[in-house]
Amino acid sequence: MKLVLDEHLSPTIANELCRRGHDVVAAAEVGLRQQPDAAVWAWAVGQGRAVVTANYGDFRALHQLHLSRGERHLGVVLVPRRFSLAEAGFGRLIGALERLLREHPRDDALEGVEAWLAD
Repeated sequence: MKLVLDEHLSPTIANELCRRGHDVVAAAEVGLRQQPDAAVWAWAVGQGRAVVTANYGDFRALHQLHLSRGERHLGVVLVPRRFSLAEAGFGRLIGALERLLREHPRDDALEGVEAWLAD
């Protein structure tokens, strides 16, 4: 599975997951800094990536809109508030994302799915 991390998730997280052999990019690294959520979503869909975000409201709505139109997308991974997005919490977040990636290696593993990141 390929991921794009929403802007509020540090590029450091994406870089560490790439170092571990996963295909993960940060929105800020691919020209999506300060872009509307719909632009991040459209880019992810076009690139065949699932979106990882803690922005539940906007991305859940985009997910539902996409499904209601019968359009394909490769998933949205919602990061629960129990995960710290501060640097001190990067290790836990990286570990949880790596487990998700190892458990779901196929690019379409989360096709059309809204999934909550687990510990």
